[in-house]
Amino acid sequence: MSQAEFRPIAYLKDRCPWCLKFRLFLLESGLRGHFDFREFVPGDDREAAIRAELAPHFPKPSFPTVQIAPGVYMRESDDLIAHYAAAHGVDVGDLPTLDQYIRGPLVTIAELRAEIAELRG
Repeated sequence: MSQAEFRPIAYLKDRCPWCLKFRLFLLESGLRGHFDFREFVPGDDREAAIRAELAPHFPKPSFPTVQIAPGVYMRESDDLIAHYAAAHGVDVGDLPTLDQYIRGPLVTIAELRAEIAELRG
């Protein structure tokens, strides 16, 4: 497959708040149609295959991850959003739904995760 024919592959985990953040970016920016998706629900039949596919590229697979070019992978929602916003001339400041999610529910989720981690010690 040539670079011109390559479609990025987004690896997404169901109910992952950072995967939702990336998905909101793709939807609101109009870029969703430029991607192929490999998604799984934790514990389903696809999870092991997706994790095995990503394992050679990262010490520990995390989500979202995107194969941005043949054999080249990137993860972390902020990095992915910055990469594709720059590549397609998208001003993330013009995406109000993404902004509301980042400043609202995602802040709460991050705070709760930090609190849980602290309680677990």
